[in-house]
Amino acid sequence: MFFKKIYTAFINSFQGIYKALKEEFAFKIELFLSVFLIPASFFIGNNAIEIILLSGSTLFILLVELVNTSLETTLDRISLEENDLTKYAKDLGSGAVLISLILWLVTWSLIVIY
Repeated sequence: MFFKKIYTAFINSFQGIYKALKEEFAFKIELFLSVFLIPASFFIGNNAIEIILLSGSTLFILLVELVNTSLETTLDRISLEENDLTKYAKDLGSGAVLISLILWLVTWSLIVIY
């Protein structure tokens, strides 16, 4: 019973990632880049902490993008009408993605330069 629940949770998680990969252009680009950036972090990082920071900041973008997509999908499910609160919520999600990209840029820049 316990393992069946874990198995089902993994299947659902992979289905969500697969659907995002099929339908979300930004996620496709970010995942494509992460396929190269995560292995590169092992060559660029000088120690385990730098490797974790480089890889983690890259994965963090994917995480925030999935959460933002989930938020936008939920809001669209509720209503497709123009609404100030819906726009505000979507803008906040987009802002979170932007912050994750800035975090990635700063992390990679500092580690590569120094």
